[in-house]
Amino acid sequence: MGFDQKGFLVFRVKQGNAGKWNVMEAGIEKPLASFDTQKDAIEYAHDLGSTKNGSKLEIFNERGVQIAEVDTTSSPRRE
Repeated sequence: MGFDQKGFLVFRVKQGNAGKWNVMEAGIEKPLASFDTQKDAIEYAHDLGSTKNGSKLEIFNERGVQIAEVDTTSSPRRE
């Protein structure tokens, strides 16, 4: 499992080579799911993370630069 140094389970939303937005667990190369839009990928990742105590979501832009980090266990999903 992809844990950070503080013990958080980390999920990442990144754009893949085919232009799809992938939801990945940190440290695992194969996406858990792929979506046409970043918004759909973020919603899925947030919902997934909210079921796991002590998880966070890292969101990256099209260039692969991290633009946000969200504690999914304490923050409501953004619409």
